[in-house]
Amino acid sequence: MHITDHRLDDVPFDASPHLGGVIIPRFLVMHYTAGGAALNSVRAIRDRGLSAHFFVDRDGTIIQTVPCDRLAHHAGPSQWRGHVGLNTCSIGVEIANLGWLDRREAGGWTRAGLGRSLAEDQVLVCAHRQGGPVMGWEAYPEAQLQAVAALTLAIRAAYPTIQEVVGHDDIAPRRKQDPGPAFPVARFQQLGGAAGSGTLADNDLGLFEVVARDGLNLRGGPGPGFEVKATLPPRTRLRVLWEDGAWRQVDLQGDAVPDGFVHGAYLRRIAA
Repeated sequence: MHITDHRLDDVPFDASPHLGGVIIPRFLVMHYTAGGAALNSVRAIRDRGLSAHFFVDRDGTIIQTVPCDRLAHHAGPSQWRGHVGLNTCSIGVEIANLGWLDRREAGGWTRAGLGRSLAEDQVLVCAHRQGGPVMGWEAYPEAQLQAVAALTLAIRAAYPTIQEVVGHDDIAPRRKQDPGPAFPVARFQQLGGAAGSGTLADNDLGLFEVVARDGLNLRGGPGPGFEVKATLPPRTRLRVLWEDGAWRQVDLQGDAVPDGFVHGAYLRRIAA
């Protein structure tokens, strides 16, 4: 998969009217739709005045509805790593999945109003990591997970600014429980770029050293409003992986994994 001009190649683009201005994506947020087929969820979410960038059906079919560089209304009130309101800095992926099922019956698991039940082999039975009762959660088919993995890699290749893959239940934990315990979020955190696979090496902009006399703050994001993770002493060597205005995403260990951001005015390029 490849993204060209902020659209995923060779998949349907069903344009949503519910989009905002240009964003720089920092996070990839995973959701479940709590419904049936992905196309039905595209329409249902649109009717509610909401949107997401991508929808992934159970067979792996992908539908895009918002360009990746535009704001979609998928995260709602949320915060993560110093960012508040993640619609402004994230790409949302809605995965076709029923989510929670709280009633066990002869045919399997269901919930009020669902009108059908899922067989035991289609359900993971557990409590959510946030707490609550033991329930059934629809399992994600492997074909769907493989499609989400390929989409994740394509997004991270196109947008090296993305720092992390998170669930809706990470960024709005008292309000949301999707994508739920059946979704293997750690599998996607390990795919590409900032999650630690080292794929950002292709974007390596070179070796630099710190020239700030009193040390240089390493921050969690590209701006003075982000938390200070460490202070780098003068002459610290690092690799620059990405430029974001005056800020530089840097790798301190040489493993192509981003460690944070520093201001580019206090760096000097040196020979490798």
